[in-house]
Amino acid sequence: MKSAQVLLSAVLAGVAGVIGTVWVMQPSQAVAVSEPVSVSSPAPSSPSSTGQGEAVAALGAVSLRDQEVADWLAALSPRARTAIQRDRALFDDWARQRLAEKALIQEARQQGWEKREEVTRAIDQARDQILLRSYLQAVSQVPEDFPDDATLRQLYESSKQELAVPERYHLRQIFLAVEGANVDQVKARAGQLVKEARGKTGDFAELARRHSDDPASAARGGDIGVQSIAQLTPEARPVVAALKEGEVSAPFRTVSGWHVLKLEKTEAARTATFDEVRDQLRATVREQRRRQNAEAYLNRLVGEASLNINGAAVTALLENQ
Repeated sequence: MKSAQVLLSAVLAGVAGVIGTVWVMQPSQAVAVSEPVSVSSPAPSSPSSTGQGEAVAALGAVSLRDQEVADWLAALSPRARTAIQRDRALFDDWARQRLAEKALIQEARQQGWEKREEVTRAIDQARDQILLRSYLQAVSQVPEDFPDDATLRQLYESSKQELAVPERYHLRQIFLAVEGANVDQVKARAGQLVKEARGKTGDFAELARRHSDDPASAARGGDIGVQSIAQLTPEARPVVAALKEGEVSAPFRTVSGWHVLKLEKTEAARTATFDEVRDQLRATVREQRRRQNAEAYLNRLVGEASLNINGAAVTALLENQ
């Protein structure tokens, strides 16, 4: 089963991300660290505000139309879209970056920059690469029904012992920012919230809604999801490791502020189920088969042709570098 082990190498590295959503402990950065939300822009059809649809955001003479935003969102994974719905600052960051790119492209075109020799050469090379990849993708397609569940289950069973899910913790947090505030006062406030949360009538979720400076988790009563120790920030790891279910931590400091955590539940280490890794197994197997198809196609295309190299010309080119 050596080939099966090789095939699973990409899967094993991402099992934690398949099992559940993991949240870092900083406001406005509460995104799944196993699958970061990409803010890279799609290939622009225009640098300006021309195009169909309503303007969603604008920066001077450039704007983002609703169709461009819809295309970008559609290209994201479901987990990434969920993260953006929870934290709109992620979308704001992307929109700001995309508008800045459009403004820069517009200025470059106004200066006739795309007519420069090195730019036209780079554009031609990029066009060739896009053509090559698109065509190769088309001729190396994998049948939609490949692989079947029996193949996936056999692969899963052969390497089940490697699909370990570490001990994980369901946490809530109260975050108090220190930017523009007196650090000692914020620390004292965090200590007071700990006393209230640990009291007989303490309601951690309600305290988080009222006092946390992280809007995304505050709206969920401080809930920051289920995660392993390795997926927490370094400052939070020893704190969580020492907590028992139902306990509230003492305040601890990170670069952005003070945090208070509550451990809701501990999930014991276990082996990932087939259903949890099925989709990623399928994607990995399909990608490997697609690469095999592409390699076979290229071999058929050039396999019978003879390779001729003008050694003198190559030597002259190398010596002129």
